[in-house]
Amino acid sequence: MIKKVTNYLSSLLNVDEDEQKSDHRVAIASLLCAVAYADHNSSEIELDAIKHCLIKLLKITKDEVETMMQLAQQDMLESNSIFDFTSLLSDLEHDERINVIEMMWQVAYADAYLDEIEEAIIRRVAGLLYVPHSEFIRTKLKVLASLEKSSGN
Repeated sequence: MIKKVTNYLSSLLNVDEDEQKSDHRVAIASLLCAVAYADHNSSEIELDAIKHCLIKLLKITKDEVETMMQLAQQDMLESNSIFDFTSLLSDLEHDERINVIEMMWQVAYADAYLDEIEEAIIRRVAGLLYVPHSEFIRTKLKVLASLEKSSGN
């Protein structure tokens, strides 16, 4: 299913076959959706955070992000495990892996409430992507600090 979605998305985004092999966009979007759906209460704020993160991280347009969100949500709901997505990201560079974890934290904190299931998913993804625990914590604190700064506290 993931391959089918990736092929479809690649055709929409005009990605050639060489680039398609390294295309991780749907997997990343699906992981962000997994965080939003973790507490069975995905809010518009969380979905908007995912869109913002995808536009920023993947440098795609708003139209492309809408298509990607639809595919990622469907893929995430049909998946049995987050491993389906993390296994596609095994060749990401270290900094890219950390960026994925940071974006997951941003989605988790978008509604100003961190559910323990959201944190558990991020922790599991960090482990599967071989992100050290220190980086897992550092990215969490970085997102919290930026939230405090933006709220004026």
